[in-house]
Amino acid sequence: MFNVLPVYAIWLAWLATSINVVISKLAVPYVTSALFLLLACFIAVLCFRVYLGKSGEWQKLFRNDVWPRALAMGTFGTALPMTIFMVALNYTTPVNAAIANQFEIIYSLILSAIILKERPTAKQIGGSVLILLGVGLIVLEGGTSIQAKGDLMVVGCLWMYQVSHIFAKKLPKDLGPQTIAAARALYAMPALGILCLCLASFQGPLQFDVHAPLLWVVLGVSAFVNYFLGNSYWYQAIRNMDLSKATAIILSYPVMTYVLSVFFGQDKVTLPKILGMVLAVGGAYIVTGIVKGANK
Repeated sequence: MFNVLPVYAIWLAWLATSINVVISKLAVPYVTSALFLLLACFIAVLCFRVYLGKSGEWQKLFRNDVWPRALAMGTFGTALPMTIFMVALNYTTPVNAAIANQFEIIYSLILSAIILKERPTAKQIGGSVLILLGVGLIVLEGGTSIQAKGDLMVVGCLWMYQVSHIFAKKLPKDLGPQTIAAARALYAMPALGILCLCLASFQGPLQFDVHAPLLWVVLGVSAFVNYFLGNSYWYQAIRNMDLSKATAIILSYPVMTYVLSVFFGQDKVTLPKILGMVLAVGGAYIVTGIVKGANK
């Protein structure tokens, strides 16, 4: 299931991310964001426990050289930014949130150069510029409704993802991608638990509509597709390629988010948006070609 090349793993993570953005919006009216994420991580951890079985990989999660970095990874990679992201979906659409997410490429290039000493090539920068041009067309297309509050919330939390990725790259080399993904889900739960307790203390009972079938479906799909499969493929990719290259590829996911939003009747097909998607995918393919060349 997970035995694929890094370049294919990043595209599978791309698909999982696209799906998760759209279905997360569907859950917003029925549940408190932090509680939804806590339950999704819990379900994902159960999936990892079954998958890893009684192997030594599961025991590695509790080693002293693993859990502190994993705690930082889970806190900054899932608990804090994803809670903010889901709250932002109260004010903006999945497509707009995905477009705002493109600003992560700026954090990626800066932090990768400073901390990981990864220098972007001219071709990589060119592909990244195409991605930004593509999503820029979607943003500027007439009739697009940009909700500033929600979009600014998304932009403001993006640096946390890069911090999480850096901690993931610093984990011991003997950890498999699935073990890292399991650690991210497991160690996101403490911060999410604290957030839930704080929200319950200051705002009253947390929301969870147990009678909404859609909520249960979305919860299960999000936990399995994104936090189990998607994160596993993501770590398989970034453990075997430059972080900035992997980020440039996955940041074209608004293309699929847009397609899914149209399918669910949340957006319309327009020429500027189609052109924007072509540019974004073209940029991602350029970066993908760099990765394939490096593998050879």
